[in-house]
Amino acid sequence: MSVRRVCQAVFWSFFGVRKGRDLESDAAHIKPVHIVLAGMLGAVIFVVSLIVLVSWITH
Repeated sequence: MSVRRVCQAVFWSFFGVRKGRDLESDAAHIKPVHIVLAGMLGAVIFVVSLIVLVSWITH
C-alpha cells in the first residue's frame, strides 16, 4: 500500500467522512501498523500547527 493511500485514509478518518467501500478496501489492504504510525504523525502535525497558530495570533 502506498504512503499516499495510508495518509489519505488517516486524513479522512480524522474528519469522520469515510465511505463504507473505501473503509472496507483500506481494512483489507492497509496494515494496522501503518495506520497507527500515520495517525500519530497526523496528530503531531495537527498539534504543532495549532501551537504555532496560537503563538502567532497571541504574539
